[in-house]
Amino acid sequence: MSGLDLNVVRAFVAIYETQSVTKAADRLAVTQPTLSHSLAKLRSIYSDQLFTRGAAGLSSTSLADQLYERFSRALASLDGTLEAAREFDPACSSRMFRLALSDMGTLSFTHAILQRFQGVAPNIEIDIQKIDDRVIEDLSVGRLDAVIGNLPALAAVARSQPLFREHYVCLLSSAHPTIGNHISVEAFSACRQIALSTPTPGNQRIADALADLGLSRRIVARVPHFSGLAQLLVQSDLLVVVPSRAARMYLQHGGLKVVDLPISLADFEVRVYWHVRHETSQPHQWLLKEITGTLGEH
Repeated sequence: MSGLDLNVVRAFVAIYETQSVTKAADRLAVTQPTLSHSLAKLRSIYSDQLFTRGAAGLSSTSLADQLYERFSRALASLDGTLEAAREFDPACSSRMFRLALSDMGTLSFTHAILQRFQGVAPNIEIDIQKIDDRVIEDLSVGRLDAVIGNLPALAAVARSQPLFREHYVCLLSSAHPTIGNHISVEAFSACRQIALSTPTPGNQRIADALADLGLSRRIVARVPHFSGLAQLLVQSDLLVVVPSRAARMYLQHGGLKVVDLPISLADFEVRVYWHVRHETSQPHQWLLKEITGTLGEH
């Protein structure tokens, strides 16, 4: 076990999270041969391949999955003690923070956060990841530093702070052939709509509200993300339901308009979530303060 030092553990965690020796080397600012040497040490210690290469890249073995859970927790705990013992200077730091956001959150918030950091922490890097089913686990083991969204289940196991209240609106072409500045429930139900292919709380709430009226949505396309939404809507008869802040961002593209939903849906709260271990971490407390100052209601 003499080869199991801290650098080897960090190398393993980086390879596991990136599923790539090249990306892991970039993250740790070391050479690929150095990382390969660390991986070879671990393979010898545990008598296991740990990672196998396939068409889609590296895949972890069952033992590697078990090691990752223990190593990542140990590193998070160790890093927490180091952070508590030294001053954090955002103006000089080149630290990377990992944030999880929804598709809409990525589109709506990334620019504002980067603008904020450019002025006060120009060398800090942000790794933005998509919220998925592992978000609770990722936050608890330290794979994520913070999560931004509307996640009631996460509030039960993590610390959080409200940022703002939000509501859904209809976004469509300003030259829509049948819809003007208002839309009836019947017209909304009949209109051709786009939705995210991944389940969202908003889509379920809309479906439930329509079901109470004996109606349903006419979804003609499901897409994995909304990055090209403006091009899909302009000069078409399509409609999409999005949070109001995202809709305002899309309006800047031109050729689009916003119409109120014809059904009553309660507002929802967007919050920033973090793990309790970060309560005494200067970098994390700075991050949370900047996120709140950038996105919070004033």
